[in-house]
Amino acid sequence: MQNWVDERQSRLREFFEIDSQTELISRENIEQFNLSPNAAAHLEKHNIEWHVIPSAAAVSIDTDDYRARLYPALKFDAANRDYQKTSSYRAIMNGHERHQGHIIGIETTMKPKYLPGNRQFYGTPYGFEPRADPFAAYFGQAKMMSGTRYAHNYRSLRNMVNFITEDWKKRGLMPNGYRLTICPPVVFNLVGTIFHKEWSQTEPLELGFYRDENNNAKCYAVGSNAPDDFSYIHEIETESDWALLGFRTALVPE
Repeated sequence: MQNWVDERQSRLREFFEIDSQTELISRENIEQFNLSPNAAAHLEKHNIEWHVIPSAAAVSIDTDDYRARLYPALKFDAANRDYQKTSSYRAIMNGHERHQGHIIGIETTMKPKYLPGNRQFYGTPYGFEPRADPFAAYFGQAKMMSGTRYAHNYRSLRNMVNFITEDWKKRGLMPNGYRLTICPPVVFNLVGTIFHKEWSQTEPLELGFYRDENNNAKCYAVGSNAPDDFSYIHEIETESDWALLGFRTALVPE
């Protein structure tokens, strides 16, 4: 495990220009991460790749420097900072704080290019092969009637992640203390920008969630404004906006 942890941290230090003396994640959190060979092989088949999310002390996301590095095409009105007071912004800040300083598993399955109707399958560039999606077998059990990652709703996604979490736990295929969820927006942006720029080569947007201070789900569309750019993040109000949004999964600490 140490090899990939060192490699991830090296890439993060280079991107953020952080010296080797600054701790990105505690040694305790690294040592507590335990993945059996059986679980590792299973998760690899589902394209789960492990990443270090820097602690808030090492990398604060609520700075102009962070926004310039990770959201270069996101435009704010410099004279109006009221956006920082909105429940959406607070949900993003508080939601990402729960992931900082932890190891998180991110699904890297290829996202298809956009075609009219956008009902393709994940796993290939054009999305015509349903069996290419490693999670396709779970869609029916979650009553996702389209059989793809599109045209879903909050209830079906919740059913899917809960079902998979319990199934993998029972079979000993989930790391202790982890659960499946939809990839969080800021994590998507961070991992895509530094490690998976190829995600920006396809147009469709993806879905992400955070909880606000009232424990209500705040839903966001995230994606790219251009190749190698992951600046797009927009709160969406109703499930009717989800028809053309795909999603990728993540394993996060409970």
